[in-house]
Amino acid sequence: MFSPSQISELITAIKGRGEIPVKFDYVGEIGAKRWSAIAQKRGEDKHGINKAEADLLNAKAGAFIAPFNNIKKLNIIDIGAGDGSSALPLLNFLKATNIEFRYVPVDISQELLDLAVNNIKNIFPEVISKPVKLDFELGNFADITYQLKIDGSQNLMLLLGSTLGNQSDRQRILTNFRDSMTSEDFLIIGVELVNLNKIDKIIQQYCVKEVEDLVLTVAEYLGIQRSDGKYEVRFNNENSQIEGYFHFLKDKNLEFSKEKIVFERDDKILLFRSLKFTEWIFAKTLAEAGYRIEILTTSPEKGYSLVMCQPQRFTY
Repeated sequence: MFSPSQISELITAIKGRGEIPVKFDYVGEIGAKRWSAIAQKRGEDKHGINKAEADLLNAKAGAFIAPFNNIKKLNIIDIGAGDGSSALPLLNFLKATNIEFRYVPVDISQELLDLAVNNIKNIFPEVISKPVKLDFELGNFADITYQLKIDGSQNLMLLLGSTLGNQSDRQRILTNFRDSMTSEDFLIIGVELVNLNKIDKIIQQYCVKEVEDLVLTVAEYLGIQRSDGKYEVRFNNENSQIEGYFHFLKDKNLEFSKEKIVFERDDKILLFRSLKFTEWIFAKTLAEAGYRIEILTTSPEKGYSLVMCQPQRFTY
Protein backbone atom coordinates (compact mmCIF):
# COMPACT_ATOMS: atom_id res chain seq x y z
CA MET A 1 0.00 0.00 0.00
CA PHE A 2 2.89 2.36 0.77
CA SER A 3 5.95 3.14 -1.31
CA PRO A 4 9.43 2.48 0.17
CA SER A 5 9.92 6.20 0.86
CA GLN A 6 6.51 6.43 2.56
CA ILE A 7 7.34 3.41 4.72
CA SER A 8 10.59 5.09 5.78
CA GLU A 9 8.78 8.34 6.57
CA LEU A 10 6.06 6.54 8.53
CA ILE A 11 8.46 4.50 10.67
CA THR A 12 10.62 7.56 11.32
CA ALA A 13 7.59 9.60 12.40
CA ILE A 14 6.41 6.88 14.79
CA LYS A 15 9.82 6.28 16.34
CA GLY A 16 10.94 9.90 16.26
CA ARG A 17 7.93 12.11 17.02
CA GLY A 18 5.47 9.53 18.28
CA GLU A 19 3.10 10.38 15.43
CA ILE A 20 1.29 8.65 12.58
CA PRO A 21 1.02 11.40 9.92
CA VAL A 22 -2.67 11.71 9.06
CA LYS A 23 -1.92 12.00 5.34
CA PHE A 24 -1.19 8.26 5.22
CA ASP A 25 -4.71 7.47 6.42
CA TYR A 26 -6.02 8.59 3.02
CA VAL A 27 -3.89 6.09 1.10
CA GLY A 28 -5.59 2.90 -0.03
CA GLU A 29 -9.17 1.82 -0.56
CA ILE A 30 -10.11 1.63 3.14
CA GLY A 31 -8.81 5.12 3.90
CA ALA A 32 -10.59 6.60 0.89
CA LYS A 33 -13.89 5.02 1.92
CA ARG A 34 -13.50 6.26 5.48
CA TRP A 35 -12.66 9.78 4.25
CA SER A 36 -15.77 9.69 2.07
CA ALA A 37 -17.87 8.79 5.12
CA ILE A 38 -16.59 11.90 6.91
CA ALA A 39 -17.21 14.07 3.83
CA GLN A 40 -20.78 12.82 3.62
CA LYS A 41 -21.42 13.44 7.32
CA ARG A 42 -19.96 16.94 7.22
CA GLY A 43 -21.84 17.68 4.03
CA GLU A 44 -25.08 17.00 5.89
CA ASP A 45 -24.09 19.33 8.75
CA LYS A 46 -25.77 22.68 8.07
CA HIS A 47 -23.62 24.43 10.67
CA GLY A 48 -20.19 22.85 10.02
CA ILE A 49 -17.06 24.12 8.28
CA ASN A 50 -18.04 22.58 4.93
CA LYS A 51 -21.20 24.68 4.83
CA ALA A 52 -19.39 27.82 6.05
CA GLU A 53 -16.69 27.41 3.40
CA ALA A 54 -19.17 26.74 0.61
CA ASP A 55 -21.22 29.80 1.59
CA LEU A 56 -18.13 32.02 1.48
CA LEU A 57 -17.05 30.62 -1.89
CA ASN A 58 -20.53 31.15 -3.32
CA ALA A 59 -20.68 34.71 -1.99
CA LYS A 60 -17.19 35.69 -3.16
CA ALA A 61 -16.74 33.61 -6.32
CA GLY A 62 -16.87 36.66 -8.55
CA ALA A 63 -14.34 38.52 -6.42
CA PHE A 64 -11.97 35.54 -6.45
CA ILE A 65 -12.05 35.34 -10.24
CA ALA A 66 -11.90 39.12 -10.89
CA PRO A 67 -8.09 39.48 -10.38
CA PHE A 68 -7.44 37.29 -13.43
CA ASN A 69 -7.09 39.42 -16.53
CA ASN A 70 -8.20 38.29 -19.98
CA ILE A 71 -8.85 34.69 -18.99
CA LYS A 72 -8.39 32.20 -21.80
CA LYS A 73 -8.65 29.15 -19.58
CA LEU A 74 -8.30 28.63 -15.83
CA ASN A 75 -6.59 25.67 -14.21
CA ILE A 76 -8.34 24.90 -10.92
CA ILE A 77 -5.58 23.11 -8.98
CA ASP A 78 -7.44 21.49 -6.11
CA ILE A 79 -4.78 20.47 -3.56
CA GLY A 80 -5.84 17.74 -1.16
CA ALA A 81 -8.90 17.40 -3.36
CA GLY A 82 -10.70 14.58 -1.55
CA ASP A 83 -13.88 13.90 -3.56
CA GLY A 84 -13.73 17.29 -5.32
CA SER A 85 -16.86 18.65 -3.65
CA SER A 86 -15.10 21.58 -1.92
CA ALA A 87 -14.27 23.16 -5.28
CA LEU A 88 -17.83 22.99 -6.63
CA PRO A 89 -18.92 26.55 -5.73
CA LEU A 90 -16.08 27.97 -7.84
CA LEU A 91 -16.58 25.48 -10.66
CA ASN A 92 -20.29 26.26 -10.80
CA PHE A 93 -19.49 29.98 -11.04
CA LEU A 94 -17.01 29.41 -13.87
CA LYS A 95 -19.54 27.30 -15.74
CA ALA A 96 -22.29 29.89 -15.24
CA THR A 97 -20.06 32.70 -16.53
CA ASN A 98 -18.78 30.68 -19.51
CA ILE A 99 -15.16 30.65 -18.34
CA GLU A 100 -13.35 27.58 -19.63
CA PHE A 101 -11.53 25.64 -16.95
CA ARG A 102 -9.52 22.48 -16.43
CA TYR A 103 -9.86 20.59 -13.15
CA VAL A 104 -6.54 19.46 -11.63
CA PRO A 105 -7.02 17.47 -8.43
CA VAL A 106 -3.84 16.90 -6.42
CA ASP A 107 -3.76 14.23 -3.74
CA ILE A 108 -1.55 11.60 -2.13
CA SER A 109 -4.30 9.01 -2.62
CA GLN A 110 -4.98 7.50 -6.03
CA GLU A 111 -8.36 6.31 -4.79
CA LEU A 112 -9.43 9.84 -3.83
CA LEU A 113 -8.12 11.20 -7.13
CA ASP A 114 -10.28 8.70 -9.00
CA LEU A 115 -13.27 9.69 -6.87
CA ALA A 116 -12.74 13.42 -7.49
CA VAL A 117 -12.34 12.98 -11.25
CA ASN A 118 -15.49 10.84 -11.48
CA ASN A 119 -17.54 13.27 -9.39
CA ILE A 120 -16.48 16.29 -11.45
CA LYS A 121 -17.06 14.41 -14.72
CA ASN A 122 -20.59 13.53 -13.63
CA ILE A 123 -21.38 17.20 -13.01
CA PHE A 124 -19.33 18.75 -15.83
CA PRO A 125 -19.07 16.08 -18.58
CA GLU A 126 -17.28 18.43 -20.97
CA VAL A 127 -14.54 19.46 -18.50
CA ILE A 128 -11.08 17.94 -18.86
CA SER A 129 -9.53 16.71 -15.62
CA LYS A 130 -5.81 16.18 -15.12
CA PRO A 131 -5.26 14.35 -11.81
CA VAL A 132 -1.87 14.57 -10.13
CA LYS A 133 -0.77 12.05 -7.51
CA LEU A 134 1.54 14.04 -5.26
CA ASP A 135 2.59 14.50 -1.64
CA PHE A 136 2.72 18.28 -1.43
CA GLU A 137 4.67 18.16 1.83
CA LEU A 138 7.81 16.93 0.06
CA GLY A 139 8.67 19.99 -2.00
CA ASN A 140 7.52 22.39 -4.69
CA PHE A 141 5.75 21.16 -7.81
CA ALA A 142 6.67 23.99 -10.19
CA ASP A 143 7.24 21.46 -12.98
CA ILE A 144 3.52 20.64 -12.88
CA THR A 145 2.18 24.17 -12.48
CA TYR A 146 4.48 25.48 -15.23
CA GLN A 147 3.41 22.81 -17.72
CA LEU A 148 -0.26 23.54 -17.06
CA LYS A 149 0.19 27.10 -18.32
CA ILE A 150 1.99 26.32 -21.58
CA ASP A 151 -1.30 26.54 -23.50
CA GLY A 152 -1.88 30.10 -22.26
CA SER A 153 -4.11 29.19 -19.31
CA GLN A 154 -3.78 30.62 -15.80
CA ASN A 155 -3.50 28.90 -12.42
CA LEU A 156 -5.77 29.17 -9.41
CA MET A 157 -4.67 26.89 -6.58
CA LEU A 158 -7.06 25.80 -3.81
CA LEU A 159 -6.26 24.51 -0.32
CA LEU A 160 -9.70 24.12 1.20
CA GLY A 161 -11.32 22.19 4.06
CA SER A 162 -8.98 23.66 6.71
CA THR A 163 -6.28 21.34 5.38
CA LEU A 164 -3.53 23.81 6.30
CA GLY A 165 -4.35 23.39 9.99
CA ASN A 166 -3.66 19.64 9.76
CA GLN A 167 -0.01 20.13 8.85
CA SER A 168 2.81 19.88 11.39
CA ASP A 169 4.99 22.34 9.45
CA ARG A 170 2.71 24.92 7.90
CA GLN A 171 5.55 27.20 6.80
CA ARG A 172 7.12 24.40 4.80
CA ILE A 173 3.81 23.67 3.08
CA LEU A 174 3.22 27.32 2.25
CA THR A 175 6.78 27.61 0.95
CA ASN A 176 6.23 24.61 -1.32
CA PHE A 177 3.12 26.28 -2.74
CA ARG A 178 4.80 29.68 -3.08
CA ASP A 179 7.71 28.12 -4.97
CA SER A 180 5.21 26.52 -7.35
CA MET A 181 3.62 29.86 -8.27
CA THR A 182 4.44 32.90 -10.38
CA SER A 183 3.26 36.41 -9.58
CA GLU A 184 0.36 35.83 -11.98
CA ASP A 185 -0.99 32.85 -10.01
CA PHE A 186 -3.33 32.92 -7.03
CA LEU A 187 -3.95 30.62 -4.07
CA ILE A 188 -7.17 30.38 -2.03
CA ILE A 189 -6.81 28.90 1.47
CA GLY A 190 -9.63 28.06 3.88
CA VAL A 191 -9.08 27.70 7.64
CA GLU A 192 -11.26 27.16 10.68
CA LEU A 193 -10.97 29.93 13.27
CA VAL A 194 -10.71 29.42 17.01
CA ASN A 195 -13.68 30.29 19.19
CA LEU A 196 -12.88 29.49 22.82
CA ASN A 197 -16.58 29.62 23.65
CA LYS A 198 -17.24 26.72 21.27
CA ILE A 199 -14.26 24.45 22.00
CA ASP A 200 -16.40 21.69 23.49
CA LYS A 201 -18.61 21.71 20.40
CA ILE A 202 -15.56 21.64 18.10
CA ILE A 203 -14.06 18.71 20.04
CA GLN A 204 -17.31 16.77 19.60
CA GLN A 205 -16.85 16.93 15.82
CA TYR A 206 -13.68 14.84 16.21
CA CYS A 207 -15.19 12.29 18.59
CA VAL A 208 -17.64 10.81 16.10
CA LYS A 209 -17.15 7.28 14.78
CA GLU A 210 -16.34 8.41 11.24
CA VAL A 211 -13.34 10.47 12.36
CA GLU A 212 -12.11 7.78 14.74
CA ASP A 213 -12.33 5.20 11.96
CA LEU A 214 -10.31 7.34 9.54
CA VAL A 215 -7.49 8.37 11.88
CA LEU A 216 -7.03 4.78 13.07
CA THR A 217 -6.69 3.44 9.50
CA VAL A 218 -2.88 3.26 9.47
CA ALA A 219 -2.72 2.22 13.13
CA GLU A 220 -4.91 -0.77 12.33
CA TYR A 221 -2.87 -1.52 9.20
CA LEU A 222 0.21 -1.70 11.44
CA GLY A 223 -1.52 -4.22 13.72
CA ILE A 224 -2.81 -1.97 16.51
CA GLN A 225 -6.23 -3.11 17.69
CA ARG A 226 -8.78 -0.81 19.28
CA SER A 227 -8.85 -3.11 22.29
CA ASP A 228 -5.16 -2.22 22.86
CA GLY A 229 -6.16 1.21 24.15
CA LYS A 230 -8.55 4.08 23.58
CA TYR A 231 -9.01 7.00 21.21
CA GLU A 232 -8.76 10.39 22.93
CA VAL A 233 -9.32 13.96 21.73
CA ARG A 234 -8.26 17.14 23.51
CA PHE A 235 -7.76 20.84 22.88
CA ASN A 236 -4.16 21.99 23.28
CA ASN A 237 -4.50 25.53 24.62
CA GLU A 238 -0.81 26.34 24.17
CA ASN A 239 -0.84 25.49 20.46
CA SER A 240 -4.52 26.33 19.83
CA GLN A 241 -5.17 23.00 18.16
CA ILE A 242 -7.35 19.92 18.45
CA GLU A 243 -5.27 16.76 18.93
CA GLY A 244 -6.27 13.12 18.59
CA TYR A 245 -4.30 10.32 20.24
CA PHE A 246 -4.33 6.59 20.70
CA HIS A 247 -3.67 5.90 24.39
CA PHE A 248 -2.23 2.42 24.96
CA LEU A 249 -3.72 0.62 27.94
CA LYS A 250 -1.26 -2.29 27.67
CA ASP A 251 2.12 -3.07 26.15
CA LYS A 252 2.10 -3.60 22.39
CA ASN A 253 4.88 -4.99 20.18
CA LEU A 254 4.66 -4.65 16.41
CA GLU A 255 6.76 -5.46 13.40
CA PHE A 256 6.36 -3.41 10.25
CA SER A 257 8.60 -3.74 7.21
CA LYS A 258 11.08 -5.78 9.30
CA GLU A 259 11.24 -2.95 11.87
CA LYS A 260 10.24 -3.60 15.48
CA ILE A 261 8.01 -0.98 17.08
CA VAL A 262 7.36 -1.11 20.82
CA PHE A 263 4.65 0.72 22.77
CA GLU A 264 4.41 0.53 26.54
CA ARG A 265 1.32 0.89 28.68
CA ASP A 266 0.23 4.56 28.89
CA ASP A 267 2.20 5.54 25.79
CA LYS A 268 0.32 7.83 23.42
CA ILE A 269 0.72 8.23 19.70
CA LEU A 270 -0.50 11.35 17.91
CA LEU A 271 -3.03 10.56 15.18
CA PHE A 272 -3.88 14.08 13.99
CA ARG A 273 -3.73 17.76 14.80
CA SER A 274 -6.05 20.52 13.63
CA LEU A 275 -4.86 24.05 14.30
CA LYS A 276 -7.54 26.69 14.82
CA PHE A 277 -6.38 30.09 13.62
CA THR A 278 -7.31 33.65 14.44
CA GLU A 279 -7.58 36.10 11.55
CA TRP A 280 -4.43 37.85 12.77
CA ILE A 281 -2.39 34.64 13.07
CA PHE A 282 -3.63 33.50 9.67
CA ALA A 283 -2.55 36.75 8.01
CA LYS A 284 0.78 36.72 9.88
CA THR A 285 1.49 33.12 8.84
CA LEU A 286 0.95 34.01 5.19
CA ALA A 287 3.09 37.14 5.39
CA GLU A 288 5.96 35.22 6.98
CA ALA A 289 5.79 32.66 4.17
CA GLY A 290 6.11 35.41 1.55
CA TYR A 291 2.52 35.98 0.43
CA ARG A 292 0.54 39.11 -0.34
CA ILE A 293 -3.14 38.97 0.61
CA GLU A 294 -5.55 39.96 -2.16
CA ILE A 295 -8.83 39.09 -0.39
CA LEU A 296 -9.67 38.01 3.17
CA THR A 297 -13.25 37.12 4.01
CA THR A 298 -14.76 35.58 7.14
CA SER A 299 -18.08 33.87 7.84
CA PRO A 300 -20.70 35.90 9.75
CA GLU A 301 -20.27 33.84 12.91
CA LYS A 302 -16.45 34.29 12.69
CA GLY A 303 -15.85 30.55 12.56
CA TYR A 304 -14.23 30.22 9.13
CA SER A 305 -12.01 32.33 6.90
CA LEU A 306 -10.92 32.30 3.26
CA VAL A 307 -7.89 34.12 1.92
CA MET A 308 -6.87 34.69 -1.66
CA CYS A 309 -3.16 35.42 -1.90
CA GLN A 310 -0.18 35.33 -4.21
CA PRO A 311 3.61 35.34 -3.84
CA GLN A 312 5.14 38.61 -2.74
CA ARG A 313 7.70 39.73 -5.31
CA PHE A 314 11.19 40.45 -4.06
CA THR A 315 11.91 44.19 -3.98
CA TYR A 316 15.36 45.66 -4.42
